[in-house]
Amino acid sequence: MKIIVGISGASSVHLGIRVANEILAAGHEVCAIISDGARVTFKSEKAWEYLGNSRIPKANLENSRIPNQNLGNSRIPKDNLGNSRIPNENFLQIEEFLDEKIDIQSNMWDAAASGSSGYEAMIIAPCSSNTLAKVAAGICDNLLLRAAAVMLKEQRKLIIAPREMPFSPLSIKHMSELSSLGVMFAPPMIAHYSKPLSLNDAENFIIGKWLDCLNIKNNLFKRWKI
Repeated sequence: MKIIVGISGASSVHLGIRVANEILAAGHEVCAIISDGARVTFKSEKAWEYLGNSRIPKANLENSRIPNQNLGNSRIPKDNLGNSRIPNENFLQIEEFLDEKIDIQSNMWDAAASGSSGYEAMIIAPCSSNTLAKVAAGICDNLLLRAAAVMLKEQRKLIIAPREMPFSPLSIKHMSELSSLGVMFAPPMIAHYSKPLSLNDAENFIIGKWLDCLNIKNNLFKRWKI
């Protein structure tokens, strides 16, 4: 299955990174679309601290997918002696925590902008209130929004994971309108029947439920059993 993962600027962008990697690990083709807001949130929340060993940042940036690095000709940060070193927090980017096999798209003319590209499903995780409102209004001023609009017009699966608390009346209205069009809503909520003992356990439940929504089999959490 060909799946798009849209990562917006809502809190917990690391969950979007994790679900993209899990979908790929399950044997599916993945396209990731990262909003400008997601990049800001990634750094402000130090999202890499929640990712553990899910992805080790590349020490050699020569072949890195990081866009617009101002690192001179070498593209590798150096210490005062001219020796290469592993990038510090200032150089970490979302791309470095996504599997290399994931297709990262960002331009309005990229494949995700067209229904003919054959993507079968899309999940926006996490989804900001701004992104939710624009999807509901049919605004397509970036690739993430255009891809969502394509899912709607092609009547393909679109899953939105709004990350907000509490929801405003407007956000609830937007969700209601989109739900009537077949959009599925799956906020990042935890449940204790899975007996989470750590933050990672709680997040595994969220990721696992998102995979369930995409009909992807997984064993990331303990299923309901009386």
